[in-house]
This record gives sequence, C-alpha cells and structure tokens, in this order.
Amino acid sequence: MSTAERRLSRKGEQFSLQIIEATLRCLGRDGYAATSLQRVADEAGLAKRMVVYYYGSREELFAQVVAHAGDRLLDQAAAAAAGSQSPEDTVALWFTRLWTSATSDRGLIIAWYGLVTESVTNPDLRGATSAIIDRVRGVLSSVVDDALERGYVLHGSRESLETFMLAGLQGLLLDFLQHGDDPRVQAAARDLPATLGHLYSRP
Repeated sequence: MSTAERRLSRKGEQFSLQIIEATLRCLGRDGYAATSLQRVADEAGLAKRMVVYYYGSREELFAQVVAHAGDRLLDQAAAAAAGSQSPEDTVALWFTRLWTSATSDRGLIIAWYGLVTESVTNPDLRGATSAIIDRVRGVLSSVVDDALERGYVLHGSRESLETFMLAGLQGLLLDFLQHGDDPRVQAAARDLPATLGHLYSRP
C-alpha cells in the first residue's frame, strides 16, 4: 500500500517527503533512467525497504514525484498570476515571476522535464503529467478570463493564446536548461510577454 492509499503519522509524512525530495535531487542530477530505488534510498539516507514501504514501486514513487513537483510549479504559476492591475501586468507578471522562480531551481526543472519526456512513452506517468499540465492551463485560462472581464478582446481563439503562453514558457525553460543563463534566452524571456500582448487589445 502506497502513501497515496493510507494515512501517515507525522513522522511518516516526514519520511515520505524526505524520499520525494531525494528523488527530485536524483532526477535533477542523474536523470530518469539512473534513478533507481536504491539510489533514492542512498540519497535520502534510508534503507531501500523504507522507500518500498512508503511507495511500493518505482512507478508509484515517480507518480507521486510528478504530483509533488507539479504542485510546486503550480503554486509558482498561481502566485505569479495574482495581484496585477491590468491584463498586460497579469501576463508579464506571470512570465516574469514564474521564470525567476523556475530558473532559480534548475534541479526541479530538470526533474520535471525528465518526467514529462518519459511520460510520452510511459503510460504509468502520462496521466500524472497530463493532469499537472491541464492544471497549468487552468491558471492560464484564469489570466485570459481576467483580460476578458476587463474589456479586452482577443485577436484569435483563447485556446491559441493559452497554448502560446504554455508553449512559450516550456520552450524557454528547455532552452535555459540547454544553454544556461545565456543573454539571448534572458532577452527572449523578457520579450515574450510583450509579444503575447499583441494577441489581445482594448476594443
């Protein structure tokens, strides 16, 4: 029985989180293929049987890691979308704040991309990663709703705008992982919100 199927004591919750964080470090450092239960146990400073006790299998562990990493990214996305004074500010803040927090935790982004890439051919992960991405789209949809409520009109479909926002962020983060703090990547991250701003305007 995994942690998702039973209630844990406070100490159990601490062990569970310790294992999750160790898995994220392993994924960010060593990649998906090399992250075994034994390696996670060693990273967490626990016996392998403890990892198996709390998560049952490698697949279940990774599914829970997807949820944990996704929740962290979603918290950042939601915080970035809050508190703006205009639709442009909402989009700009969403990208700028999320970009700043995401690029400050490179290991988390590497782990997330590793899991998403693996999920393309791994049905055990596909549902979990798709659910997180759908929730990110929900945050994006709230940004678009805010723009529409303030009287802005879209030049095209809202689905396209939301897809451009998500694809732009994912593409820039991947470029960041490949090239680091390259000035061209940083310039594109600054320019993308303004570029998206051309997709809607006051009537």
